[in-house]
Amino acid sequence: MEPDLLAPPPSLEELTVRSCQSTRSPEEQTSSRTTNASQLTARPSDPNIARGGNVTQSSLYANGFPERAIDGNRASNWAQGSCTHSNNDLKPWWRLDLLKTYQINTVTITNRGDCCPERINGAEIRIGDSLNDNGNGNPRCTVISSMAAGTSQTFVCNGMEGRYVNIVIPGRQEYLTLCEVEVTGQPKALNIAQTGNVIQSSLYGNAIPERAIDGNRASVFGQGSCSVTNNDLKPWWRLDLLKTYQINTVTITNRGDCCPERISGAEIRIGDSLNDNGNGNPRCTVISSMAAGTSQTFVCNGMEGRYVNIVIPGRQEYLTLCEVEVNGQPKAFNIAQTGNVIQSSLYGNAIPERAIDGNRASVFGQGSCTHSNNDLKPWWRLDLLKTYQINTVTITNRGDCCPERINGAEIRIGDSLNDNGNGNPRCTVISSMAAGTSQTFVCNGMEGRYVNIVIPGRQEYLTLCEVEVTGQPKALNIAQTGNVIQSSLYGNAIPARAIDGNRASNFGQGSCSVTNNDLKPWWRLDLLKTYQINTVTITNRGDCCPERISGAEIRIGDSLNDNGNGNPRCTVISSMAAGTSQTFVCNGMEGRYVNIVIPGRQEYLTLCEVEVTGQPKALNIAQTGNVIQSSLYGNAIPERAIDGNRASVFGQGSCSVTNNDLKPWWRLDLLKTYQINTVTITNRGDCCPERISGAEIRIGDSLNDNGNGNPRCAVISSIAAGTSQTFVCNGMEGRYINIVIPGRQEYLTLCEVEVTGSLN
Repeated sequence: MEPDLLAPPPSLEELTVRSCQSTRSPEEQTSSRTTNASQLTARPSDPNIARGGNVTQSSLYANGFPERAIDGNRASNWAQGSCTHSNNDLKPWWRLDLLKTYQINTVTITNRGDCCPERINGAEIRIGDSLNDNGNGNPRCTVISSMAAGTSQTFVCNGMEGRYVNIVIPGRQEYLTLCEVEVTGQPKALNIAQTGNVIQSSLYGNAIPERAIDGNRASVFGQGSCSVTNNDLKPWWRLDLLKTYQINTVTITNRGDCCPERISGAEIRIGDSLNDNGNGNPRCTVISSMAAGTSQTFVCNGMEGRYVNIVIPGRQEYLTLCEVEVNGQPKAFNIAQTGNVIQSSLYGNAIPERAIDGNRASVFGQGSCTHSNNDLKPWWRLDLLKTYQINTVTITNRGDCCPERINGAEIRIGDSLNDNGNGNPRCTVISSMAAGTSQTFVCNGMEGRYVNIVIPGRQEYLTLCEVEVTGQPKALNIAQTGNVIQSSLYGNAIPARAIDGNRASNFGQGSCSVTNNDLKPWWRLDLLKTYQINTVTITNRGDCCPERISGAEIRIGDSLNDNGNGNPRCTVISSMAAGTSQTFVCNGMEGRYVNIVIPGRQEYLTLCEVEVTGQPKALNIAQTGNVIQSSLYGNAIPERAIDGNRASVFGQGSCSVTNNDLKPWWRLDLLKTYQINTVTITNRGDCCPERISGAEIRIGDSLNDNGNGNPRCAVISSIAAGTSQTFVCNGMEGRYINIVIPGRQEYLTLCEVEVTGSLN
């Protein structure tokens, strides 16, 4: 591709159009546009964690900043201003820093659409925690063989672990252009085994059971990281987690230097009982075999237990474990036990409270099951006293007789007492349950104060031996505390309708705001102070024209430039079905104003409800402290870095600077010890952003080496020019916060340092 095809607009636009048209027939051009349009509506269902990260790339062509690839916009024509661009580098790369280690499920890439799609061919996706070779040396998820122009393609990475996601074209000189990169995954699961206590059936030499939870998968016995029992009959190893967890997975590393077959036939047992040393608890799995030195993960599907046992039943054997890793979460709190209950009628003394007594005993004579009379449409209702987002409802069925009575029962959840609560939205229908069993029904955050179990349409006894409910109080909708305005007013559809707490989606119901048919219509919420915005939920009109919302943007920030529409973008709404509500994750974006705007066309903007969750911006405790630095360049005093101003151009007078010192440093004295949550640094924007690379954040109570010897929170790999990056310090304790560049002569420039935390 000729270099002049990459000249900045307007010549770029003219040249790329001519180039692409010269190699495609009209039919091919139409097909390409159709494909692109369809791709724009396809979005991963999981949250896009790329939006919360920081990005950098090997070089910068024109204004093709790396941040463009995580702006939430799949627009694939260069002139639309949403694609990154490197220079024609040897081995060009782009890197996303997720700020902590994630298990990466998928990476979705949108390729350039207006020219040269072949440039992406051969690119690799690399994922890991290392910055060697700028992160390009991390393990490879995939090689991109090719992508059609303007399309989006999802690559499955199967839970690969890493803080950094790199896209790199190795082995040739090329331009790297990315029009969007979307990443799904979850934070690396905590290995809860390391918080527990361990014991085993016997001890071979000094191969103590604690070796199996030392965080080291070394599999050669001589490395000292494998536990071993004697040659016992039915050898076992037990982990005590100290409280009951829902166990998701157990990962075992087998011995590598000999005898891997010893593990064959071992069982993983999970439960709360110590009968038979815990080996009598329910079984998660049987290990058929494991190759020498390998690690294998066994899925236990949320089995509940305090104890995790690995036992080899039925033979004499050595049990060797080179590492046991467990992930899960504490057993969810049963909120049913905090509520009040009632039922349609009372059979004998089988009161409704029996179903929330914490006892799953399923034989009626044990006195733990509720029972209605033989009612037409019998029901049982739990009042949680306030509205919750309900995750699961677990029901235990009667075990000593008549399990079929529960068949056809419905779980209803909501805030209404119409028809005794039985008219609320339905979570599920119970088709059948085996006698004496417990079954969990997932309700996906349905909101309600009341949880009803009702058997509609027939005369029946309703018996419940236990009802357990998990969930969390409904997040406060902060939109209702704010003020609203919009670009114009259609009829009496005032902007306040969108924050009236009513999701009614038919215009005639009087709960939807509407603008006139404006060019670039907008609606703005003023929260009155700055919040960190977690989610924005929008309800679309239901009785007509749902496509009007397509292409709308959610903008969040503190500026009223362009009526607030110039603030940073959380997302672009590709489409919403009529009458539905959709939640958009904004990952703590900060702002006083939340705008919804339809750019670039004339349209009516209709919003039937806007709900916002978030928390007030954390107090910046840096501004309460005193500062000093290793030396002073000009009048760039250290106090500039805590003046509350993120202005990043040196001439604006808000950046501190040292001289060109060996190991330059800046220190904040908070005057007393705090638990530090985050440190946010704003880098210089008008030049030399690479100076900050390699700086360390140190936190503690010591002034040894001017405070630079305190424990380290983070190493700053890089910060793009003029940007602010937040480093999570997880409650590290200290009075002093130092930023220091060790090991070289450098200027240290800080345009703002913001700190959040709480008094120790």
